[in-house]
Amino acid sequence: MFVVLRPGVLIKVLAATAFVAFLLYLLLGGLASGPAGSSGPPPAAPAAGGSDLLARTVPTPYVVAGTGKNGLNVRSCAAATCRRTGWVAEGGTFEAECWTHGTPASADDRWLRGTVAGHAGYAAAHFLRGSGAPECGTSAARRM
Repeated sequence: MFVVLRPGVLIKVLAATAFVAFLLYLLLGGLASGPAGSSGPPPAAPAAGGSDLLARTVPTPYVVAGTGKNGLNVRSCAAATCRRTGWVAEGGTFEAECWTHGTPASADDRWLRGTVAGHAGYAAAHFLRGSGAPECGTSAARRM
């Protein structure tokens, strides 16, 4: 089935399509880079290694407590079933970049992402004492 449009109608359809495409560009692409001439900080650069953060944050120290002197395993993902990438002794420090939700550990589903002894991973927030790490993926977690 073919539709034949008069030249005036065809021009109106093309103009409307261009207008909608321009609006989509502004909403999706234009806003991602910020308004033209803005004096705010430039967008964060992507983090190396393909992590879930766009840029690394300054690590926040958290102290391991409540493990019954067993220490705390650091995992490759936010679940106790994930591969172990490190371990922190009771009273030791875990350098957290941010926190995220994962599989609950002792009824707490928050996990902190960070490093211990140069190994990156996730540690159950239930066994960590401290504060200040932003939620992973938020603008505060993207700041350097």
